[in-house]
Amino acid sequence: MRAVVLHRHGGPEVLRLSRVPDPEPGPGEVRVAVEAIGLNYAEVLSRKGLYGWTPKMPYVLGMEAAGRVDRVGEGVEGIRVGDAVLVGRQAGAYAEYVVQRADAVLPVPEGFSMEEAAAFGVNYMTAWVALMKMARLLPTDRVVVTAAAGGVGTAAVQIAHHHGSEVVALAGSDPKLELARSLGAHHTVSYGVPDFEERLWDTVGERGVDVVLETVGGRVFRACDAVLAPFGRIVVAGYASLDYRWWKPHTWWRAWRDAPRMSLESMFKRSVGLLSTHLGYLLGRTAHLQPVWRELVSFVERHGIRPVVGHMLPFEEVAEAHRLMESRASKGKIVLRVRPSADQPEAR
Repeated sequence: MRAVVLHRHGGPEVLRLSRVPDPEPGPGEVRVAVEAIGLNYAEVLSRKGLYGWTPKMPYVLGMEAAGRVDRVGEGVEGIRVGDAVLVGRQAGAYAEYVVQRADAVLPVPEGFSMEEAAAFGVNYMTAWVALMKMARLLPTDRVVVTAAAGGVGTAAVQIAHHHGSEVVALAGSDPKLELARSLGAHHTVSYGVPDFEERLWDTVGERGVDVVLETVGGRVFRACDAVLAPFGRIVVAGYASLDYRWWKPHTWWRAWRDAPRMSLESMFKRSVGLLSTHLGYLLGRTAHLQPVWRELVSFVERHGIRPVVGHMLPFEEVAEAHRLMESRASKGKIVLRVRPSADQPEAR
């Protein structure tokens, strides 16, 4: 099969398709013929060597894919060949076939295309856990969503809007803010302008904000912290501005300075809290994850929410997909198409 094996860290040019043996499912496992792969910014950081939650190289990159079960291991019940499923994992999704524990695959929501399915799992679960489980979002809350036109951001705007909360969307350009408004954001502020902090203050006023879903860090985190109201909660689910080089010590200081943080004294004085979540560490805890998945899917189906697939590229253009994500010019989810359909798989 074809897969993207990471042998060294570097720019997008290190991502190339290789031929590797087809995996076979063992007892309690299923094999999924991947049709679409969802890209996540964590994979950009992994490629650069800036992400802690990765296996040792060489390994197949990728955390999220959608496809159909094509083989079932011994002892598996309740899953059949042909079932449409989602796969979330530490690595291994940039491949034509993925083997997964049967109790860890998730059914594709009713009516979703494979591209939508690949855009759904990681981003919407991250947004749901951050907003509903960590921040305990209330319909009366005012919530800020940073990077609101990205994968997690678009999911969070939709969820918060349909939950009844007032949404303030932050992004770096007018087209991205327009997308956020189309998904239900009530207010939008660009952090691509010099007076971003003043504009955010003008937007939220003395009331401030109750919840922040933060995935950027640096200046954006500090501005959101400044407008947090008493009893407010910031949930950090990413750090997109992280960028340092081992051989350039001055970049270490910038990375440390811009990391999301809040002093205990500040939290005491303002009665606010800093929380964080990383979906990857929950993947092995199916007893926690499965109920959350059912809640999320029920909510999405009840409100008619669909993932935003902003860009779709063929598997062969994985390097270009990473360049697009790093450019910050993308909107919604970037998806790689591996097979044209389950009925017409590409030759291995």
